[in-house]
Amino acid sequence: MDWPILYRHVLQVKDPNNPVGVAVMWTERQVVAKMLEATNYCAIGNLYSSAGISAMIRNIYANPHVRKIVLWGADLSRSGQALVNLMQNGVDNEFFIVGDEKKGQIEKEIGKDAIDQFRKSVEVINLRGKPVSELQKTVDILSKERVQPFTKPKVFPTSRPKPFTYPSEQIGFRIDGDTAAQTWLKILQNIMRYGRNKQTRYTQENELKELLNVMAVVYKENPEDPYLPHYFPFSKTELLQYYPQVLSAKQISGIAYTYGQRLRNHDNVDQIAKIIELIKNRPFSKKMVAFTAKVSEDWNQVNKGDTPCLTQVLFSIQDSKLFCTTHFRSQDMVHGWPRNVFSLLKLQKLVSDETDYTMGPFVMITHSAHIYSDDYELVEKILKDNYDKELGYTSRQMFEDDRRGNITIEIEQSNQVGRPTKYAEKSKIYEIVVKLYAPEGGLLLKEWRGKTAMELYIQMINIGDYLVLPSHLIYIGTELQRAEYYIKLGKAEKYNQDPAANKEL
Repeated sequence: MDWPILYRHVLQVKDPNNPVGVAVMWTERQVVAKMLEATNYCAIGNLYSSAGISAMIRNIYANPHVRKIVLWGADLSRSGQALVNLMQNGVDNEFFIVGDEKKGQIEKEIGKDAIDQFRKSVEVINLRGKPVSELQKTVDILSKERVQPFTKPKVFPTSRPKPFTYPSEQIGFRIDGDTAAQTWLKILQNIMRYGRNKQTRYTQENELKELLNVMAVVYKENPEDPYLPHYFPFSKTELLQYYPQVLSAKQISGIAYTYGQRLRNHDNVDQIAKIIELIKNRPFSKKMVAFTAKVSEDWNQVNKGDTPCLTQVLFSIQDSKLFCTTHFRSQDMVHGWPRNVFSLLKLQKLVSDETDYTMGPFVMITHSAHIYSDDYELVEKILKDNYDKELGYTSRQMFEDDRRGNITIEIEQSNQVGRPTKYAEKSKIYEIVVKLYAPEGGLLLKEWRGKTAMELYIQMINIGDYLVLPSHLIYIGTELQRAEYYIKLGKAEKYNQDPAANKEL
């Protein structure tokens, strides 16, 4: 069979019959390949998360010549430790890796017998934290060993579901929440529902789901004490370890560059310091922007390495608040988005503290917002277990504040036009009055009047220019119908906008 069966466009393959594979976690595989130019090996690959261990097992069973895995490089997400735990402890009845702090899970289709045989037949040599010379020496020695395949080539079935794609506007999605967690759940829901399937090199099945141009707004997250619910795919410790990659200009071993280096030492310019200085001198300026691109360097790497996903960070002062907007060309919305939001919120807080401006909302705009197919099952479970609970949606209640304003609906007796004759029926004429107020008890902004719900609907056809929250608009429609119903029943004086006060209707 053709090998590798998974990630064939990503793995650095040299000799498929060699017994040594090299797993380098977050260190650039191309850099490691250059380090091992004079040495023979089977393949070099990244292991970004514990989800990749299943792909590793599948590839090795498809080519059982591989008997050694050398673990080396920057273990930023503790995926290397997950592999060590698997080899030492195995999996539990639900296929979770025993002892793994992140609760990594091996795909059930592989089966426990195959996992146990893998653990007995393949040796992991843990060289994390060791120098390059030891990596080179170890791979050179192991690659010369003559060992037999531990089994006949084998391929396991996959039962990963293929999510259905709903029709949509396809480009330009605005998603918001008070916390990063709320916003993240809404993003995942939108991508799983509306994301278009697209080819990628970075998953077992070469597939992802993608939305174009997602604008995510986080209103009230506290960078000093972030809300980190249990369902995030990382721990607080891992998040703290990630912060320096965005906030510091220091070089991190095994990583070609960090966002922090590009923001704080870009051609010897600390762009964040320059922005702070500009805010202090000219807070009305529109030039508070930091870039990460090194055009000549990054385009030279476009076919053989990663160019920065974060492209720019912008700050603005409005209403005496510091607003932060960030742009990403591409982003893994499951594992990357939350880490990036929290770290860039820390950057916003740093600038806020230095300039004495209160933090405003945080915005992250992602051109390619995607979920890799390897994470479909994980995301579906996260949404099923947490979406309604986190957002407060129940069958009896769903309330969200509308930041555009509040609506009141009243019934008023209208003035008759003209002079009635003595034979005219002395019946009262009512009209429904709809008023739009600014949030939090603000001023009257707009008023509509009509005798029926349909008449008001025609008048308010452009209500989307004023209000955009779907649940608010649905509520307005139901209240207009209730108001008209009261008038038709001859009970206009009893109408109250609050349904709880009118239980019979």
